[in-house]
Amino acid sequence: MQAHFNLMISHMKYDITLKTLLQKAPRRLLQMLVNSQPQEILMVEYPSVKDRRPDLVVRLVDGRLYHLELQTANDITMPQRMLDYFALLFTTYQQEPFQQVLYVGNKTLSMTNHLILTKLQFEYEIIDIRHLDCQPRLESPDIEDNLLAILCRIEGHEREVVRRILYRIAQVTSKERRDLWEQLLILTGLRSIQVQELVKQEGQKMPITVDMGETIWGKELFEQGEHKGFLEGERKGKLKGEALILQRQLTKRFGSLPQWAVEKIAQAQNEQLEQWSLQLLDAETLEEVFVQTR
Repeated sequence: MQAHFNLMISHMKYDITLKTLLQKAPRRLLQMLVNSQPQEILMVEYPSVKDRRPDLVVRLVDGRLYHLELQTANDITMPQRMLDYFALLFTTYQQEPFQQVLYVGNKTLSMTNHLILTKLQFEYEIIDIRHLDCQPRLESPDIEDNLLAILCRIEGHEREVVRRILYRIAQVTSKERRDLWEQLLILTGLRSIQVQELVKQEGQKMPITVDMGETIWGKELFEQGEHKGFLEGERKGKLKGEALILQRQLTKRFGSLPQWAVEKIAQAQNEQLEQWSLQLLDAETLEEVFVQTR
C-alpha cells in the first residue's frame, strides 16, 4: 500500500510540475519540436469529463493548431487518449491538430504512436526528451526551458548543466527562486539519483537552498499521506494540484489575482474547482468565473 501511494504521489508531482512549466510555452522547446513559435495559448478541456485537459494547446505563428502531451510513464492507452484529444480539438476549432507526445520518463520508451482499427488509422509523433540536445534549452531566455534541460541529453556534462540551471535560478526573485528550486528537484526524480544528489550538492553552494519540508509536496502532500492514509493523501494532493493549476490559469488570463480569489481557490473542493475551470472558458472577467458561488 505504501509503495503504491509513493508511486501515485510521484506521478502526481511530476505531472503538476511539468504542466506548470508548459503553461509558459517555453520557446526553445517549441522551436525544436515544431519549428515555430506560439502565438496564443489556448485553454481547452472536456465540458463533461473530469480530469481531462490537454497539457498544451497553442496556435502557432504559422497558423497550425498544435497539441503537446507530456508523459512520465509508458501507457498502453496513449493512442486512445490522443484520439480523444484529436476529436475534441477538431470539433472545437474545425482544424486538424498537429499532435506530439514528449516522453520524459526514466524507463525505456515502449509506447506505440498509432491506433489501427478496421475502419480507422490514427497516428501522432512521440519524442523521447533524452534524445534532445540540452544546449538550446540552456541558452534559452525562458527559465522554463532551462529547467527542462535537466531532462534532455546531458551525459558527460551533468555538473556543467546543473550549474548553469542553478545560476539562472539564482538570478530571479527569492519567491520565484523557491518555486523553481522545488520544480528542479522534482524533475531530477525523473532521472538518476546521481543527478538528484548533484543538484542538491551544487545548490548548497548558491543562495537558493529551500527546506523541502516547507514546500507544497514536502509539508502538505507527503505528511497527509503518511499520517492520514493513502486515500486521504491522494485526495489532498490531487486537490492541491488542481487548485494550483486553476490559479495559474486565472493569473495567465486576468493578471495578478486579488486576495479574495486566492482564498476562494484555497478553500474550494474538487467540484468547485472543476466548475470554475469550465466557467473560465467563457468568462470575460475574473468575477464571472466565480459568479455562481460568490
